Amino acid sequence: MRYFIRSLKTFVWFLMIFVIIVAIVVLTGMSEFNIETMFRNGYNSLWQIMALLLAIAAVYPKVSYARLFPKVNGNLSGLRVQIIALMQEFGYEVEKESVGVMTFRLKSGAARFSRRYEDRITVEQTENGLSVEGLRKDIVRIISRMEYRLGNQ
Repeated sequence: MRYFIRSLKTFVWFLMIFVIIVAIVVLTGMSEFNIETMFRNGYNSLWQIMALLLAIAAVYPKVSYARLFPKVNGNLSGLRVQIIALMQEFGYEVEKESVGVMTFRLKSGAARFSRRYEDRITVEQTENGLSVEGLRKDIVRIISRMEYRLGNQ
């Protein structure tokens, strides 16, 4: 279900960007607001564009969200203070905390909006160490710094 919601949010996000671009083109006078003359295939182009956006949105969550395993020594309870401090440097705050699991959300409303409110980072204790799950571009930066700071302890 989470995958479907992420895909739907991505599709709506792409639609908003498409509408904004078309509005800019019309408002600046580069084209008149006539679908038949704006696009090569007229109204058929709109369906083709929507199909393309839908295909990208269907694949995007699989590519952009991941669960990675940092190479750090220690467990979640022992590294709790350092992990919270590290996440605060990236603009995250603790959302929930339970035994073996910590979830973080961005503090900034604008940053959350830009990520379509899919900004949750989950740090979990596994049998092999820690796992970090969330938006791939964020967790790669977080894990890199986590391994640099906490890897030698």
